[in-house]
Order: sequence, then structure tokens, then C-alpha cells
Amino acid sequence: MKMITFEGDVVPQHAERDLIEQLLPHKGKMVLLSRVTGYSLEDNSITTEYDITKDCIFYENGLDGIPSWAGFEIMAQSISTMSSIIKVANKQKDQACPGVILSVQNLKATVPVLKNNTTIQMKVKEEYKSDDVFCYNCALYEHVGDAEPCATTKITVMEMKDMAGFLGGLVQASK
Repeated sequence: MKMITFEGDVVPQHAERDLIEQLLPHKGKMVLLSRVTGYSLEDNSITTEYDITKDCIFYENGLDGIPSWAGFEIMAQSISTMSSIIKVANKQKDQACPGVILSVQNLKATVPVLKNNTTIQMKVKEEYKSDDVFCYNCALYEHVGDAEPCATTKITVMEMKDMAGFLGGLVQASK
């Protein structure tokens, strides 16, 4: 099991993809963040960016980009990254925990497509938490520095310390 390790047990405020890969349970094409540009442990918020290319798992040739509805997964990865940053700060160096999205509420998008060769920005802030369930207010900006988001939503997630056990239990329950 890969441990999260950062010098001085602090994740830098600016982190590129190679560091983000230590914080996310995702690998390869499923990593949908290019960088962290800042975070706050006081209010559990984070700002991230993603460079949209044809290599994105959600890329569609006919759109020359990704559908804006896919932005919820990018925002969810921002949440997962923030969760791991909190673990590092609390000296919990276990592997990044996978999460289960419990709900995506009121997803609103003002653009249908996030275009190829652009950098989008995500801002997420924790609204509340209860045990392993967290709710975040999320905003996605079509371009870094935009004043208004092009997509907003509220995402509720549950952190899973034993995903295999959970899934095994579901399989057993369905028999």
C-alpha cells in the first residue's frame, strides 16, 4: 500500500500532477486534475485546475472538448485531494481513501462543453461533515480567473476505508 509522504508533513500550496497522484486513489487517465493552486485548512477549501486535452477520459471528438456535466467528477477529485491534504496535515499517512459520491445536487451549467486546450478552474469548500460523510459546495470556471462559474453543484461524498469489504457486502446482500 502506497503511503502519502510529503516533506515536513505539509502539502505545498501549489502542487503539480505528480504530487496530486500521491493524494488521489485514481491513476492514469482517471486523474482529472493538473494542479492545486491553493487550499485552506481553516475552512477546508481548495482551488484546483485541469488542462483539458484530447487525452481526457471524457473527451468527445464531436464536441472538441468534454461535456460540462462531466465537471462533477473533476470537482469530486478536488474534494478527494482536499481530504488527503487534511490527512497529511493530521499526520495520517495511510493511502488516499476512495470515496463514493452519494449525491450531486442542483448541478447547473451555463455552457454545454468545456473546450479542448483550455484550463478550467475548480473551487470547492466543505459545507459540513458527519463522520465519514462530507458535503462540499463546488464551482467550476470555464477559464482560470473568470469572475463567475460556468457550473455549480453541491456534492456529498462518503469516504470508504474498506471499499473491497463494502462492495463484498453489497454482493452478499444481493444474493
